[in-house]
This record gives sequence, C-alpha cells and structure tokens, in this order.
Amino acid sequence: MWAVERCDVVVVGGRLAGACAAAHFARLGRRTVVLDRSRFPSDQLSTHLMFPSGIDEWRRMGALDGILALDPTKSPWLQLTAPDGTKVLERWRPVGDIDYCLCIPRPLQDLELVKAARAAGADVRERCDVTGVIWRGGRAAGVRYVDADGTDHELRAKLVVGADGRRSSIAGFVGAFRPYRASRNGRGLVFRYLDDPRYDTPEGQVIFQFRDGDSLGMAFPSAPRGRMLALFMGPAGEASEARKDPEGHWARKLAQHPGLAARLEGATNMTKLRTTGDTTAFFRASSGPGWALIGDAGHFKDPVIAQGQRDALWTGRTVAEAAADRLDDPGALDLALRCWEASRDAECLHAWHFANIETVTRPVPAVLVEVFREAARTPDPDIGDLFGRTRTMPEVLPVTRLVRAFGRALRHRDGPATAVVRDAVEDLGVQLRVRAELRRDAFRSSRLLPGSDHPEPHPPEPPRARPAAAPEPAAAVAG
Repeated sequence: MWAVERCDVVVVGGRLAGACAAAHFARLGRRTVVLDRSRFPSDQLSTHLMFPSGIDEWRRMGALDGILALDPTKSPWLQLTAPDGTKVLERWRPVGDIDYCLCIPRPLQDLELVKAARAAGADVRERCDVTGVIWRGGRAAGVRYVDADGTDHELRAKLVVGADGRRSSIAGFVGAFRPYRASRNGRGLVFRYLDDPRYDTPEGQVIFQFRDGDSLGMAFPSAPRGRMLALFMGPAGEASEARKDPEGHWARKLAQHPGLAARLEGATNMTKLRTTGDTTAFFRASSGPGWALIGDAGHFKDPVIAQGQRDALWTGRTVAEAAADRLDDPGALDLALRCWEASRDAECLHAWHFANIETVTRPVPAVLVEVFREAARTPDPDIGDLFGRTRTMPEVLPVTRLVRAFGRALRHRDGPATAVVRDAVEDLGVQLRVRAELRRDAFRSSRLLPGSDHPEPHPPEPPRARPAAAPEPAAAVAG
C-alpha cells in the first residue's frame, strides 16, 4: 500500500491552463500540486499566437518577464487583406499597457509557464501519469498516479482540476468526457516556422491574414527575434494532402495566396510542416462535486480564430479566483464552481459562434468585403477586436453595420444581385440567432444554431483505458 499525501488542489496538466491555475491557487495561499505526463520543454500542437488580452494573463500569473526574455518580436499591427485587395491595417486595442501580440513556440512558452507556477509556490511534478480519480462520499477527493520511476502514489485533495487537454483523462474519470455540444470543423491547419528576412522592417512587426478563395493564409512574427510562423487554413481535407506531399502542398498554397507568398519571399531555415484536420469544437460539463475542467479539457473552439491559448489562461486564473477561498466548504465550493462554469460559457460563447462561422470554407461574402472596406478608412482598432476579445461579435458587427454593408455590396456587385442577397439573408439569420442565444444565457444549452453549430462533429476519442479508480462509478457524480 502506497503512502497517502495531501494537498489543497491537484491540477492534472501543467501547460497553459494548468500552470496558470496553479500559479494563482499558490499565490492565494493554497498548497497546489501539478501532475503532468511530459518533461518540459516539450512541443504541443497549437496556433501559438497570443493577443494582448492573453499576454495580460501571462502578466497576471507572473510569466511575462520570462516570455519577454525570449526576445520575441512584438506585433502592434494587424493587416487583413480581402480577395479584392482591400487592406485593413489596424493597431491592437490595448489591454492595460499591452498593445501588441506575441507568437511563442510552445516548447519555449510552456517552460516559462511552468517556471512561473513554481515561482508562485506550486509543486510541479513532471512525468507523472494519473491513473484515476479518488472518490469519497460522492466527491472527487484526489487522484492516483504513477511517477517516472513507476511508483504508485495517492494524492488527496479538496479539489481536482483537469487541465489535460481535449482528450482529458480527468473528464473521463468524472463522467464528463462526452461533450453536450459539439460542432464539426471545416478547416485544416498546416504550418511551419522559418527565418524572416524582413524581421527588422516595419513589415516584420505586423500580423498578416490573407483571404483568398476559401482559404486563409497567415504570418506571425515569432520568437526568438527573426523567426516567424506561417500557416494556411483551407478545407479540412488539405491536412491529409499536406501530410502526403508536404512541399508540393506548400507550393500550391503559396500560389493560392500570392500576397503571403510575397511576404515570405526569401525565407529560410524552414521547419517541417505540422498539420491537423480534426479540430472539432465542443463544450463539456466542466464542474461537479470536487472537480473542474479548465482549458481545452472543458471547452475547445476551432483554432481559426486562435483563441485557445488565451481562454486556457483565463479559465486557469478565474477558477482559482472562484474556488480558492471556498475549498474548506464543499457546498460553497460546488456552487462556486458551477457559477464559474456559467461565467466561462458567457465569456466564450460569442467567440464559439465567431469561430464556427469562420471555419466554413467558402469565398469571402460580399457583405464582409464591404465591412473590410469601411474598416480600412482608419487605423483605429476595429475588426481586430474580435480576435483580441476586447469586443464581442455583436458589438463589432451590429445589425446596422451589416445592413449598411449589404447596401454597398449591392451597389458594388459585378454580377447578379441574387447571390449577394442570398448570402446576406443567410448570414444575417445566423447573426440574429447568435444574439438570441446570448440573451437567453442558458446553462449547458445543447440547442444547436443552424449556420453556426455544424452537424456530424467528430469529438476527441477517449484516452486509453486505465484501471478503475474507485468503487463508485464516476458517472454517478458527474455534475
């Protein structure tokens, strides 16, 4: 029989959400243990881009100084290019005194987050594989895990936090693995890092997005200074094509995006292509008796809007703020976690619909082109607020703005008005349904919105089977 150890909070997963939660719990005076299978630094599939609101989360958890010491290029500008050549150049809306984006490769970033969690007082244990959740009186009361030497451990805790990603073992152990809401992705992700020959020019400080046909091409200045990330998001099936013929696919995508090809001209020292075509979005029940799911373990959006990293940090901080003072009162803790989950949904739902709309592979609608033309008149923050999460989709795209853009699209059309009218009516219907759902503010709503929630999703497969962790079934205590 192994020895029993006790702590206040055990966090399973030590990357963005887990490290951030651990740092905040520790700073709030709670003994916090983090368990992660990996040894840091290690890589993780990700879009890597962080907007000002996410950088502010790094600052709050104490990681920003370490991130900046990596010598990343700061990107205070966003340029969006429509198919007709319209360019929208905007500054990011500041969050506090942060008015720039950063793109940090995950091995570099995650190591700094772990360092910050340790500096805050959290006990981060690497190469530890959690094998089950301990249950006492219908509550999650800790975990069992195996360390790097193969030794079994039992760690009792007042709160079990799952921060272990889309295929979360903790979600499985507490009976919450199956999402109550899911939406199929329409885009694949293909990316690589490279040396930027123009990193020391004004272009080298701009986040670029090119929209050509049904595809998006993007370039982000990265770390260390002089590196950049280039990626394409076309139809989901292109990820398989890229795996079969990486360089041929790369050449074809550059031909589809001549603006991005010109930006990347002369780039050297390219990494191998990374790809994924399976990024189904979902919501899981994320709180219950003695447990919570944060980051991608509880909610995942299509990476087309690059919100996963920011939301992971946000959920880590806010779950600690909600729960730290209530760990000694089970009833108060469970209520606080349920309220926290509702606040997470309110924070993320408008971005969920924005991502679902963006993941549809189709030519850019004429109304959106007109919105771009309007935004191009000034460098003030506007469209970028959707990505920066400083304003919601209804705030950036109110119905009055869409109606004005529709009128201009009819005047500027090259062909029959039928297609413009059809697309505008369909898109406006989606926007109105989104606004209605946001007003309803329903908890764990599984109602699907036509035009946003896409049918036939492919949620993550459960992790590998492990021995039973407790005599009472997890499903009996799922909240």
